Amino acid sequence: MIENAMITLPWGGEISFFVFLVIMGSLVAAVWTEYRCSLNRAGAGRGILFIALTAVLSLGLGRAIYCAVRYVDIFYDPMGDFIGLAPFLDLSIGGFSVIGVILGVLLAAALTGLICRGKALALLDAAAVPGMALFAGIRFIEPMIGLGHGDFISYEPLCRFPFAIDNGMGEYLLSVCFFEAALGALIMLILLFASFRCRKEGTLCGIALALLCVTQILPESLQRVDVLYLFIFARVSQIGYAVILFGTLLAFLIRGMRRGLSGKTVAVELLLLLLGIGVCGGAEFALDKTNLSNWLVYGGMLVALIGMGVLVLRRIIIEDRFDA
Repeated sequence: MIENAMITLPWGGEISFFVFLVIMGSLVAAVWTEYRCSLNRAGAGRGILFIALTAVLSLGLGRAIYCAVRYVDIFYDPMGDFIGLAPFLDLSIGGFSVIGVILGVLLAAALTGLICRGKALALLDAAAVPGMALFAGIRFIEPMIGLGHGDFISYEPLCRFPFAIDNGMGEYLLSVCFFEAALGALIMLILLFASFRCRKEGTLCGIALALLCVTQILPESLQRVDVLYLFIFARVSQIGYAVILFGTLLAFLIRGMRRGLSGKTVAVELLLLLLGIGVCGGAEFALDKTNLSNWLVYGGMLVALIGMGVLVLRRIIIEDRFDA
């Protein structure tokens, strides 16, 4: 991986190479999103407002969730004394929650739709492909800041890129970031193809959210770095992905109900998704609290995730193809 060197700014000060790459990638994603807004008729003015709100809300919510979970580390000194809220703005302390960033994008689209009277779903569709490309890129460079790795690997054939990361001490760690980035890039390609076939606004965004959630829950379990935990064994990112996936299915079921979808079908699909989420939660508990084989536990989680993905994507495609 590229070393995370410091870059001197022309106007003074320094930023890390990682931050520089993230900023450059974000600018490319913003321009790409604006271009796609003009293609799908979301509107140039709406696109600019959406991008501006996204920058503020995604960073704000991403930081807020991180600080809320790690409030002791962020807002208290080693002696246990409260030091104020100023560390919230000190980005050298801690980081961001990816779930907060995603929620910020969704909220930005909703606010833009309210302000500009519509097209919120079209804005999300426009941001789906650039957003996924940015996600994949950031995941790929995470080792620059010491993130994105799993357990030690001792099997020599796997002790090389892209399967492992050298920790600088002759030891190799599972390259979780590469798998997450590869899955993100694959989703981006799927979205590029799907964008030519989706009939209704919101479908492309729904596919993006569904695929992102079901493909990232398991890799997050493999992370062995500075992650955010709730309920001791469950990560904030995993819980967040599950909530977003549930919300995505619910949104498309509501769309179906408006055309006469039965309440029984709605209840069955929601219960099936909750069952899958329960299996994933149980798997995390088993990994932490039991002696069951990790291969067995991860296999069960993978089956549940595939089932959840098929369930949600099936509903999204049905609602996209149904002509009211």
